[in-house]
Amino acid sequence: MLAFLQKVSEMNEDTVYDSSDEYLVSAIIDLVTKGGHTSILEDFNKPFIHPMITIQKWVEELKVIAVENLKEENNENL
Repeated sequence: MLAFLQKVSEMNEDTVYDSSDEYLVSAIIDLVTKGGHTSILEDFNKPFIHPMITIQKWVEELKVIAVENLKEENNENL
């Protein structure tokens, strides 16, 4: 997920959606939902806006959320 977000960050508006990345998009939406990040979640729920637009808009925040989630998972597994 972090590699995907980094790629989006580097390319941002030039990022081309690839349907093989759908599982990553879904995982990001799940992560945002579970984390209660309402502002980002509201953008994901806007009609007629593709989720990649929201990912591009919030990519830096999403990277932080993903890193924090990984840290939490690692702490739980210790």
